[in-house]
Amino acid sequence: MAKKKSNVIRYRKPTSLNIGFLIFAAILIYLAYHVIAYAFRDKVRIFEVGQPVSLVENTTYTGLVLRSEEVTYTQAAGYVNYYIREGNRASVGSVVYSLDENGQFTQLLSSSASDTSSLSQENLSELKRSLANFNLRYQSQEFSQVYDLKYSLENQLLSFVSTNSLEDLESLGIDTAYFHTIPASQSGIVVYYTDGYEALDAGSVTEEDFDTDAYQRSDIRSGQLLESGSPAYKTITSEAWSILIPLTEEEAEAYRQQMTEESEAGGAPVNTLSLEVRFPERDLSATVNFSLAAGADGKTYGKLDLSRYMVQFANQRYVQVEIRRDRTAGLKIPKTALLEKEFLTVPVEYASGQDGSKTFVQENYSAEGTSAQVIEPTIYYATEENYYLDPNQVAPGTTLAKPDSSDRYTLGETSSLQGVYQVNRGYAVFKQVQILDENEEYVIVEKGTDYGVAVYDQILLDSSLVSEGEILYR
Repeated sequence: MAKKKSNVIRYRKPTSLNIGFLIFAAILIYLAYHVIAYAFRDKVRIFEVGQPVSLVENTTYTGLVLRSEEVTYTQAAGYVNYYIREGNRASVGSVVYSLDENGQFTQLLSSSASDTSSLSQENLSELKRSLANFNLRYQSQEFSQVYDLKYSLENQLLSFVSTNSLEDLESLGIDTAYFHTIPASQSGIVVYYTDGYEALDAGSVTEEDFDTDAYQRSDIRSGQLLESGSPAYKTITSEAWSILIPLTEEEAEAYRQQMTEESEAGGAPVNTLSLEVRFPERDLSATVNFSLAAGADGKTYGKLDLSRYMVQFANQRYVQVEIRRDRTAGLKIPKTALLEKEFLTVPVEYASGQDGSKTFVQENYSAEGTSAQVIEPTIYYATEENYYLDPNQVAPGTTLAKPDSSDRYTLGETSSLQGVYQVNRGYAVFKQVQILDENEEYVIVEKGTDYGVAVYDQILLDSSLVSEGEILYR
């Protein structure tokens, strides 16, 4: 049986907009936009102003070493052999070196030096210690130090062998008529090189003396043949020594100013300063007396006087020295927080009021006549002559009336101030700063200034990210 055809037609509901869905979608898009915008925007960061500090300046110089040095010369020609290790102290009467006129003793030493069986365990330990100490302070850019080490080890090795050999010269077949031992005539630290700077003092120094490329020294080694009257060794007779450093005119003037300030504070003339220095190559630090010295060329040099570490640098004429100076104290501000802003200036006599609340009388001109209006704009800075007003609060061209006078002043002259954005209340407020000192990253600003920043103020780390008055989302 055939199926009856239905005449019923389905009713199609007309499409209608769901207003609730549209509102939800709009809110979702709005929120997504702001979340994405916040994620990719430059972040506003806050810097809290801390307690007053000083910037620390570390400056490294190549200093010229000045010491009390006495050179001892040979009385005859011959081969020298040393019995005191370089850098050790010689007492009066102790044998420093021997002079071998016919070369017998020197030849014996040379043949014995390669035989380590003649060295004691103590001798070997000292040689190892010398190598270890050199390895700790070695710098690749100073390769010449390797040759200094070589000469030092040769002298040390031969001194061990020769000291042992001196015990019985005749049994070794040495003709003592041509062999002489030379005792020390004065006590001090013994070194085996000369350079012509032994008599140099601060007053005879010139700029050329700091040229390390032109510097020449003569090292004296055991087994070396010396002519009569040649330098045999030299003695450093005092633990006190000095380092002379070259200064620019600006550096010399800065030190003079510091001495003047300390003189005024103490009520007595000050010619020396107490400075902290560091020797990077040895990782040593000391507090030294610093003074200014005039060289033979008329230039000013810095003179560091020390009573320690002379032995550590006995074999050096030049030394790297790092001077640490604490500069002017104040509030530390990152340089990225600084900005510059233009202000209108008005003479102080046009203001009324006391205790920081200042008002001005503004004159307004219209067709009806002249009217007076008392205004109280924010003062951003003050000098003895002027107040600084924001052009956004008081427009250029505004006429101000002087109290109890017929004088009038029209705002127009401007002056710029350096400052930062303070955000203590959640929005950016300009605060002026007075810079005392600076380095590559920070400035030191004066503390306790009117209209300025104070300890624990919150300021913007990067002033370029916002505008004055902008509310911050922190």
